Amino acid sequence: MREESEGRVMSAMSVRLSAVLVGLVASVLLTGLAMAVEPAAPASDKGASPMPTDPADEAPQDVTQDAALGGRLPDDQLPKTDKEWAKRLTPEQFQVARKKGTERAFTGKYWNTKTPGTYRCVCCGEPLFRSGEKFDSGCGWPSFNAPIDGRKGTTIAEHVDTTMFMRRTEVTCRRCGAHLGHVFDDGPPPTGLRYCINSASIVLEPQNEPQK
Repeated sequence: MREESEGRVMSAMSVRLSAVLVGLVASVLLTGLAMAVEPAAPASDKGASPMPTDPADEAPQDVTQDAALGGRLPDDQLPKTDKEWAKRLTPEQFQVARKKGTERAFTGKYWNTKTPGTYRCVCCGEPLFRSGEKFDSGCGWPSFNAPIDGRKGTTIAEHVDTTMFMRRTEVTCRRCGAHLGHVFDDGPPPTGLRYCINSASIVLEPQNEPQK
């Protein structure tokens, strides 16, 4: 009886092994057939022209970072949506000016600039600050002790900001709402104010290149 039982077990194992081998052979044959009928990928050609892309998918051109140098954008040309602003601005400018981001200290384009001129809103071109009011605060961001008209609330709007577990005063472009930075009361005389502004939110119009 024991020999007969062992024989049946061996027979069953042989059947299973045969089934596995048949499956493997079939898989190999099917793979080879698929490789045979699949067309080969064309060889790369270094001289070939790249595939055309949709202009809407292309990254913004470098000229957008100085779009505000074209002057004050007419009211009827002001973008209305984030998508329209994104086309006018670089990714960094959009993130800072339209999404209230903050550039890292000592990395902005204007933190240590001493060139005479007018600083415009990077979004709408509105004149916001003059180089004469710019000073070195040591904070790593462009700092001004007054807006271009010397008055609070005219070209610059103020808002209470309670993010980052603190209470601060956010400043924005009154015309288009672009986030500029924050204002503090630790600035030099005569105003005692320090407008701490992101370089990505402004663009410098040098004094020797006047714009209309």
